[in-house]
Amino acid sequence: MANLLIVDASSALCSVSLISAAGVQDLTERQPRRHAQRLLPMIDEVLVAAAVDKSALDGLAFSRGPGSFTGIRIAVSVIQGIALGLNVPVYGFSTLQLLAQQALTQTTAGRVVTVLDAHMGEVFWAVYERNGPLCRLLGTEQVSQPRHCAEQLQALLQTRQLDPNDCVMAGNGVSLLAALDDNPVALALIEGIEPLSHYAADQVMAAWQQGEFAGIEDFPPVYLRDSVAWKKLDEQPSLLKR
Repeated sequence: MANLLIVDASSALCSVSLISAAGVQDLTERQPRRHAQRLLPMIDEVLVAAAVDKSALDGLAFSRGPGSFTGIRIAVSVIQGIALGLNVPVYGFSTLQLLAQQALTQTTAGRVVTVLDAHMGEVFWAVYERNGPLCRLLGTEQVSQPRHCAEQLQALLQTRQLDPNDCVMAGNGVSLLAALDDNPVALALIEGIEPLSHYAADQVMAAWQQGEFAGIEDFPPVYLRDSVAWKKLDEQPSLLKR
């Protein structure tokens, strides 16, 4: 059994899992704005709990987005540092797929629409289909205004590409769709879904067995936006300008 470390820092949660011969060891904390301080200590704590030395890690996996720009960059940096230090391969997976995988464990539906609050008046969203113990992406992952997302989903329902009796919605962005006037999307909701690294374990193990782990450069961060919401220093309000 390979020793595979999994991390997710794409939301307010900081989540770490370890696959080893002893099973899956997990640690999750709600750490908004403290991912940089807590991610490495949490990795150490999980390794100690599983009695696995860092040098015994065979591969590293991480959520590469979409999600929090800062959290994603922190996860990439941590994984890159460990991978270079230990000379081990890595694997990056989608945050939206992670949410879909979790949602499908709580329903018998064959498809799930995962929707994340992207802030700036937008949502990240995608449609996934059950594929044995895993799930696969249908179409593409997108970022759009909630109204546009709802209209596209309604079109899929009208053309019967989505069956309302065999499809659910999950993620913290569904409330933005539900808040729309005359929301046209009538799908069952799964509440309380947040990205937890534990639910990537099957996907990560399958990727390891299929030889999909590679170098960090093969799994760049996924933001879905052409630009991020950071302003240059000269664009930010400053006391020095007063």
